[in-house]
Amino acid sequence: MPLLQLASRKELNVDQRIAYKAIIQHVKTQKPGAFFIDGPGGTGKTFLYGALFAKVRSMGKICLPTATSGIAASNLPTGRTTHSRFKIPLDSDESLTCDVPKQGGLACLIREASLVIWDEASMAKKENIEVVNMLFQDVCSSSAPFGAKVIVFSGDFRQVLPVLPRRTQQEVVDASIVSSALWQHLTKFSLTENIRVRADPEFAQFLLNLGNGDLQATESALVDIHQNLILKTSDEEQPEQTLIRTVFPEIKQANFNPDIFTERAILTSRNSDVDAINSMLIEEFPGAIHIYKSFDSVIDDNSNVYPAEFLNSLCPAGMTPHELIVKENSPVILLRNLDSATGLCNGTRLICKRFSPNVIECEISTGFYTGERVFLPRITLRPSKSSKCFR
Repeated sequence: MPLLQLASRKELNVDQRIAYKAIIQHVKTQKPGAFFIDGPGGTGKTFLYGALFAKVRSMGKICLPTATSGIAASNLPTGRTTHSRFKIPLDSDESLTCDVPKQGGLACLIREASLVIWDEASMAKKENIEVVNMLFQDVCSSSAPFGAKVIVFSGDFRQVLPVLPRRTQQEVVDASIVSSALWQHLTKFSLTENIRVRADPEFAQFLLNLGNGDLQATESALVDIHQNLILKTSDEEQPEQTLIRTVFPEIKQANFNPDIFTERAILTSRNSDVDAINSMLIEEFPGAIHIYKSFDSVIDDNSNVYPAEFLNSLCPAGMTPHELIVKENSPVILLRNLDSATGLCNGTRLICKRFSPNVIECEISTGFYTGERVFLPRITLRPSKSSKCFR
């Protein structure tokens, strides 16, 4: 651990080092402090958490790394989701208190912790952060913000804000941490250097300007994209095929490194386009196909009004298609939180290795648990309370 901490600290850039020194100084002196680290994707927020975690653990103190989402928590050492760690109620309308007894083991752990990290706090509803504030004040017997603990929030408001279906943009902003009374108590740090694209500073600046809205005169104005970012297609070839050939030129080779799927991806905003591109990719992928079909049924359908063919044609949000086609070394993304302790969270990327009738053996390809072999069983799922079918 000391070697890891030393290596991480030496590689911090100027902005990271400023935040690192300020936070560690509060930990050493046991001085209360609440911080927020703002930075676009690729600016090294997760790397900074690793350096903080290693330093605190090398001092013999307790650090609690948490994140709003399971996939972000899997990137942190010993990371847990905030709902799991602090027992935050899933429905804030029904309860505004965490289920943590003041004399219990979790309350004791919170009191002994010297540093708490909350990644992707920009995605959390302000009620969740405020309920944790009340929890810390209760278990630490202190009226100071967050019970006078040292806590580090982070996130990127250019990305996903709290998810509120059928709400306006103003309502979403009102639900975020920036609208909380606690926001004024946070010391802010900004990370601006994009570490992932150091070899292309012009593209890094383009991404930063795009996220800040500097490329638009008005909110709904068009954005000029540089010509070297535009892929031109021929009249004889479909745009999707040109895109696949450009992003994954080695896809037709018999022996290629599946790590390419952790370095490159094709993004689109429409689920129909995702399905079409996936079908093209899996068709060109080498190897034998393995097909898994869902078993669809309707809850309390005593009259059998809905035939199986109709149910199979449905694809509710967050669910896989009725017919899932995979091959050896093909990538898949997990859509449910199965076991966050082993890295199986919503958004985890995996590589298929072996297939059984009801189990798929995969290898985790990204995050803290990279290289771990896991098994994905066939399970019964209900997509949502309002949906009529499950598989």
